Amino acid sequence: MSPAPPVEVAFYGGLGEIGANMASIEVGGRIALLDVGLTFPDAEHFGIDLILPDWSRLRSRAADVHCVVLTHGHEDHMGALPFFLRDFPGVPIYASRLALGLLRAKLAEHPDAEADLREVEAGERIETGPFDIEFVAVAHSIPEGMAVAFHTPHGMVLHSGDFKLDQTPIDSKPTDLPHLAQLGDEGVALLLADSTNADQPGHVPSERRIGKTLRSVFAEARGRIIVTTFASHIHRVQQVIDAATGVGRKVCFVGRSMVRNMPIARDLGYLRYDADAVVELSAADERAVIVCTGSQGEPYAALSLMAAGQHRQVTLRHGDTVVLASSVIPGNESAIYRCINGLFRQGATVIHKGIADVHVSGHAAADELQFFHNVVRADAFVPVHGEYRHLLAHAQLARETGTPAENVFVCEDGDTVVLRDGRVTRGESFTPGRVYVDGLGVGDVGNAVLRERGKLSEEGICVAVVQIDSHSRVVDEPQIIQQGVIYEREAADLLEQAGKALSAGLEQMAGSGSDPAVVRRAVSSSLGRFWKERTGRRPVILPILVEV
Repeated sequence: MSPAPPVEVAFYGGLGEIGANMASIEVGGRIALLDVGLTFPDAEHFGIDLILPDWSRLRSRAADVHCVVLTHGHEDHMGALPFFLRDFPGVPIYASRLALGLLRAKLAEHPDAEADLREVEAGERIETGPFDIEFVAVAHSIPEGMAVAFHTPHGMVLHSGDFKLDQTPIDSKPTDLPHLAQLGDEGVALLLADSTNADQPGHVPSERRIGKTLRSVFAEARGRIIVTTFASHIHRVQQVIDAATGVGRKVCFVGRSMVRNMPIARDLGYLRYDADAVVELSAADERAVIVCTGSQGEPYAALSLMAAGQHRQVTLRHGDTVVLASSVIPGNESAIYRCINGLFRQGATVIHKGIADVHVSGHAAADELQFFHNVVRADAFVPVHGEYRHLLAHAQLARETGTPAENVFVCEDGDTVVLRDGRVTRGESFTPGRVYVDGLGVGDVGNAVLRERGKLSEEGICVAVVQIDSHSRVVDEPQIIQQGVIYEREAADLLEQAGKALSAGLEQMAGSGSDPAVVRRAVSSSLGRFWKERTGRRPVILPILVEV
């Protein structure tokens, strides 16, 4: 019998960044994907709505893509699936009951995505194709988080999922350390583990701490209360509801994802509240608790609109209290602080993590990670889910807890590792990419377009309309239009001078040929030189030739 081919683990997203988590594991020529998440744009992604991992490398092997396994129901782990399923229709997706419930709601908005959803539970072990997969309960900031163990011919590969060691979680389901210890006794050849808080010493406090703070804040508040958190943070929303009903207040959900997710969580039994405890925004009075989206300062989210005084139904005023029950995702600091300043300007009292216990992380800190490593006792380790500094910190923790230094691999997106006979080595790397979703377009905007958008945002645009005859000779004075280069009220005189400079440039070009491309180059060079000399700016020059 020929030996089994080696097991390859490839990383498409989530290493060296927060979000877009996606990895593959290949066993016997078949591929299972572990999470297919997305990330959100920041200031450098002009106009982009969502950012997906680039799975084009898999398209040529579509027949080999056997299944997708989800660790939990957060967007950065499953949000890209509606787009993925367009390329890989009908691929089975294994996930928890809650994750599938949230995914079904997303897929309802993407009727072109063909899905085969299969429910699994923590503690279950399944066999599908060449994959022998075991699921382990872990505590996180959403119910039913799971670690995933792949039993392969060359040894066990264990992925922790996002987790922490909360001993008193809201749903009374802590991370299943006995199960993890059992896997450790069997022998874990390769561990992939959450690194988000690897550079934070100590332990992450229990989620239950937040409930005490919320009850105190709600008891003292006199006006409306607005709480913002992630729409998938079911445990946090449960504590908000409990605190609100405890002081006789009604709850109102605001924001598309919040309105969508909360009834799903309630119907599936993960969120508990009486029907009369929740009201529509139109029926909310001055003692309502509004639970909304916008915790990261997203420009069109409910909280940001309130902070700018532009929300159609909620106008903040003195006496209102706003609670930011969320963390700051790296890169969103400016947007969040801008939102907080706007809330203060509207007269609200703002309570955030910096001044009160209104948020705890869903990711294990350094001491918890050390304990986790000592329980699992893996032979080799790759830190995942985190920025590069997090990965380095987690690698050091692994070495300190006994993993041989030569068996600790700090990888990034595009790297692979290979498992053969219980030993792990680096494999061949590939070029990782990102796919941008912009409106209805998926992948039709690339880095070149983003650079152009960046230049437009920084320097503005100058449009030159030039009339030419059939021989490309200029037949009239050109018209110059600008946006974003100079203040409109001061533009008339400068535009007149720009027109003269362009006419002079076109006259010099007159004898150099009758090709429209020559005219366009002359327009671009003449106006580019004019704006640089007169303003020091380099706007985008757009020549428009009109044949008359």
